[in-house]
Amino acid sequence: MPDQAVDMFTERGFALANRIAKAYANSDAVPAQFRMQNLKKAGGNETWVENPAAMGNCIVAIEVARAVGMSIASVMQNADMIEGKLRWSGKFVIAAINASGRFTPLRFNMRPLGRIKASYKEKTGWDNQARRPTFTERTVEVDDVECIAWALPRGFQIPPGIYSLDQARKAGLPVIESAPVTMKLAVEEGWYGKPGSKWQTGLAPLMFQYRAGTFFGNIHAPDVVMGMGRTAEEERDIGGTGTFEVFPDGSVHQVPVSELRPQEQPAPVTEIVQRTDAATGEITTTAAVATAADPADTIADQISRADSAEAVTALDNDISRAFESGALTADAADVLTGMLERRHAELIAAKAQQPAATGRRPRPAANIE
Repeated sequence: MPDQAVDMFTERGFALANRIAKAYANSDAVPAQFRMQNLKKAGGNETWVENPAAMGNCIVAIEVARAVGMSIASVMQNADMIEGKLRWSGKFVIAAINASGRFTPLRFNMRPLGRIKASYKEKTGWDNQARRPTFTERTVEVDDVECIAWALPRGFQIPPGIYSLDQARKAGLPVIESAPVTMKLAVEEGWYGKPGSKWQTGLAPLMFQYRAGTFFGNIHAPDVVMGMGRTAEEERDIGGTGTFEVFPDGSVHQVPVSELRPQEQPAPVTEIVQRTDAATGEITTTAAVATAADPADTIADQISRADSAEAVTALDNDISRAFESGALTADAADVLTGMLERRHAELIAAKAQQPAATGRRPRPAANIE
């Protein structure tokens, strides 16, 4: 029988893709989103947590690698899984443009624009009544800088003595350039004020070049960057419809653009309730203001109904995300974590007491997961 190629539309081809995916998912040499098991450290304890999406993520990476003629390992090492989409890193986009041979190697022109004041909105807390983050307007004084990525078309060479974009323009060369990236843009778009932002550190020049290179690829070579949309750096800064906070486990908390602008408090939601009198059959209608459920109460209810180790793991992640987003206080998160640990212990004890279907002795509690 001839060798089988990966083909998602044939039974044998898809089976081969699954075998390849399983090999990568069991490797320690791939990023966390592609691994079946990930080591989680919390409170000085280390536990192995299953990643149910690992096989699916590996299949997606295999299909992308097949479609664009790249190695599977390169796709996995240079792409992040954010909001259900693969996002290339900025350095990979620049490398792909340079390797395409369509342009001369990218150059970056940076020039100072002087001291400026710029404003942005910073998340400062959580409004329990409105169920959304609260923002405070900040004004910062920064040194504005402009960065443009530029190159010449294939077949041209940059003459000796030409080092800057202005010199290339004056020499009449057919310059291809990106949209400019400035510090003012970084501040006003919210990239500067993000928690842990590299735009506020000594890595800002690198961020300028990554972003300018991405802009160049999106404008002049979208097919080279394979139409995968924003880079991982952009997604962390701005996201699809607002801003995203990306946590170490790969989860994303989205803040819509509408919430970055001042807006009025939302009108209360009215709930219509109909009741029928059992004796007379008369129907009465009343209106009441519906209140949003407290996230702590919601998670506590889900903990009481958790019936598997997988459900416990998912709820542990929910608690972490709710705390990071401001929906839970530290005290509430501690209480819920304690409830979750007790529920986990109950599930393990109950599982250990159930005899195996073959009549053999129950498996030890330590091996249940």
